[in-house]
This record gives sequence, structure tokens and C-alpha cells, in this order.
Amino acid sequence: MISFSSAGATTGWFQESGPDYDVVLSSRVRLSRNLAGRSFPHVLQSDEEEEVQSEVIAAFASLGLATARIGEIPQLERRMMLERHFISRDFTLQTEKACMLGPEGRVSAMVNEIDHVRLSVLRGGRDLEGCRVDADSIDSQLESDLDFAASLEWGYLSARVLNCGTGMRCSVMLHLPALVETGLIEKALKAIVQVGMNVKGFFADDEGSLGQMYQISNQFTFGFTETDFIEKLDAITHQLIHYERKARGDLLESSPVDVEDRVLRALGLLRYCKKLSVREVIEYLSSVRLGVALGIVQAPLERVTALLFLSQKAHVQYFVQDEEESADADILDHARARIVRDSLIRDDVNWEDLHV
Repeated sequence: MISFSSAGATTGWFQESGPDYDVVLSSRVRLSRNLAGRSFPHVLQSDEEEEVQSEVIAAFASLGLATARIGEIPQLERRMMLERHFISRDFTLQTEKACMLGPEGRVSAMVNEIDHVRLSVLRGGRDLEGCRVDADSIDSQLESDLDFAASLEWGYLSARVLNCGTGMRCSVMLHLPALVETGLIEKALKAIVQVGMNVKGFFADDEGSLGQMYQISNQFTFGFTETDFIEKLDAITHQLIHYERKARGDLLESSPVDVEDRVLRALGLLRYCKKLSVREVIEYLSSVRLGVALGIVQAPLERVTALLFLSQKAHVQYFVQDEEESADADILDHARARIVRDSLIRDDVNWEDLHV
């Protein structure tokens, strides 16, 4: 059984600072693996699917990693896992399939999703190499119990051709408010796509990315080594950090009052308003996070970052103890404002006291 001792647990990748944390919220490495001699998940018969799942669960158990069937996890906790990016949206409905969640939420896996095993390692800040080392270690240990499908020509085999080869997707989540504000974001993202990377909004809407946050990852997983992919993305990340910090400095130099007004206005709304929608809280927290990074606001950067996730719908429902998908929006908006307000006002927050 996978559960959360507290929706606001202060451990976990989203509240773990790391190198260049002012710009890079997190790094992730995901490995796709399939068992030799078995059909891919989308064509598995029910009896074979159960056999594959049992093999994978046993392999994780030998490493001391707990798994659970999705159907055994309450729906609210599944949606919380989705908000923390442990599982995919479609996977929350696959009640007979299983997932694994390691200690402190840094390691997770989906069993029989697109591939038999999708293993992810997340870390706060810019630490792709650390993620790769952890993922490779677990992967090597799993291989002692599982025979993964691979060939000399294609490398590791996957249900999706783009995931063959190394089977590794590496990604970083970036906060780029100054590049957005200065109008340089489109040029930067276009250049990233041209060198073979994917870019998408982390909190996306029809207009782009809420909170000026973007996720960058490799488009395919073959043709290069794992180290090559990591080094290429890390080099791009280094450039974006440089440009974002330069843009922040330029904004402070050219229009310091406007920058401070944006930050302090957002902070005031978060600290005193009585209702907050998801869209509002992401945008305001983005401005406050910028303010903390620039020294305009004195607050733990990790706490502001964590609130981006703890203020999402399912997490707020946990606080108000309402598990229904159709929970009253006004009640949740009021509860969200209370959670954020109490967190930002108090110096030493006991998350367990944030029930509304």
C-alpha cells in the first residue's frame, strides 16, 4: 500500500534544493525496460500481464522497494501521486496495474504502463548525473532478477520506437520568468528544439506555461550513450541558467520598481487573500519565487517551490478531507488560500496543522 503520512510532508524531490535551484527546480532520469520473451503491455493477455507484473514486483521487493496495485490506492492518493509526477494521468485509472514509490518520493516506477517497467529518479536542482547514477544502480540490481529485452542493433527494446536504444529520458524543470518577461523565451525555446530537445510547459494551459516553468528533455533515446544525452542536456541547461540570470539582472537594473512591485504585489495577495484558484496560486508563487531568488523577499525557496505542488487540487482536498473528484471549487479555493497564507506567514510551519 502506498500512502502519504502527510500531504505536506517536507521531504521529497519538490522540496529538495540542489545546484542552481534558483532556476532549476528539478532533474529527472527515466528508464524504459521490457522483459525478454514477453509481449509489450498494450497487447498482453490478462494472464501474461499478471505474470509480468508478479515478476517485476518480486524484483522490486528484493531491493526493499514497496509496490501496490493502483486499485488498492485510494483515488485521492492516486491524484496526489499524479500531481507529484510519480504516475501518468491514464495510469491512475488502471486499477489492476501496479506502481512503486521509494522512500521520500525520489524513486518511482510504473509497471505495465507503456513498457513493463518505467523507472524514474527525481532530484531537486540541477543534478542529472546524480539521477543517472541512482537510476543505473537500481536498473543493474533489477537485471540480476529480470531478463530485459535488448538487441545489438536496437539496444533496449520498447513499445515505442523513440524509447529504444538507451531507453533513457532525461529532463529538467526550469523556472524562466525573466526570459518570458524580456520576450526572449520563444527564441530560446526554438533554439532548444532545433538541437533535438523537447520543450513543454510544466503547468500548461492553452497559452503556454503557467508560472513560466518549462520542462526540457531529449526527443529520442537512441544513437548516443546515456552519458552523451546527460551531457548535452546539462550543457543546454547551463546556457539557460546563464541567460535567465542575466535577464533577471537586466530587469533589476532597468526597472527595479516594476520588478519589486510584481513580487510584493504577488506576496501580498498570497498572504492576505481569502480565495485562490490553481491558476492564480501558480502565477503568484512564480513571482514570489523570483523575488526570493533575487533577494527581494526573505523566505525559504524550498517552501515556495513545495507550495506549487501542495496547493494543487488533490492535495488541497486532502487537507479539507474531501475525496470527491467534484469537490466544491469555492471550498477548495478558500482552503488553498488558507494553506498558502499560513505557510508564508509562519516562520516554522507544522504542515500537519494546516487542515482547514
